[in-house]
Amino acid sequence: MGRRSWLAAVLAAGLAAGALTGCSPDRTRVTVVAGTTLVDGRLLERVTADYEAGRPGVRLSVVGAPTARALALAEAGSADVTITHDPALEERFISEGRAELASEVFSSRFILAGPPQRAGALGGVSAVEAFRRIAEQGHSFVSRVDGSGTYQVEREIWDRAGVDPAEREWYVETRQGMGLTLQVASQRDAFVLVEVSVFLTAGEATGLVDAALDPAGLANPYRAMAVKGSPVSDEALAFVGWLGSQSGRESVRRANLELYGAQIFEP
Repeated sequence: MGRRSWLAAVLAAGLAAGALTGCSPDRTRVTVVAGTTLVDGRLLERVTADYEAGRPGVRLSVVGAPTARALALAEAGSADVTITHDPALEERFISEGRAELASEVFSSRFILAGPPQRAGALGGVSAVEAFRRIAEQGHSFVSRVDGSGTYQVEREIWDRAGVDPAEREWYVETRQGMGLTLQVASQRDAFVLVEVSVFLTAGEATGLVDAALDPAGLANPYRAMAVKGSPVSDEALAFVGWLGSQSGRESVRRANLELYGAQIFEP
């Protein structure tokens, strides 16, 4: 599928989702394209509901996409707000003058999940050392390989470990979002780098456990950006500003407790 067709398909999916929830014609629709982790982990579902409750004239239509695709949608004029987690791509987007407002709104963390016995042997080691051992021992590893912030962090760890996993028999590429990639890792009894909220949402059904690595280098900051030139720029700016406000931070904290029982996304 070409880029133009892909953009149209993703936007159509988001608009269809909004139609199913009964968005009335007199409400202002703001298209929010966010990392799939935020959608799979359900945080954004709770937070946008709080925002809409306070602004009955606004409807936030959320589309999940990897960071690279989210910013491509924004460049094509098909997103009003983006919420992503790839600092390098975000800085380029800002430097090109495409963001009306950019704000770091919360941060979570990544974990390495894997089969209990193998994951247990990696407790306390660095991510770089864990990846190096996985490669040396040929353990299965499942990767998104989809232009997401998660994949970017994974690739950086492989680079620091001095390993190129591409085309290795033990390295499985899904080219899909976090939820599906976690499912594949579960089915294959494999390791996977996963944002902790998605892992907690999946629960014990995966059969995988947190390897409890040294957390250094596994932080996962998210940045919200109001896209310059959006036809609903006032509402886009208002939503991004709200995310960083006291009300927005309180909404994120409540969602954390309701969904995960702990503060996974730190405002």
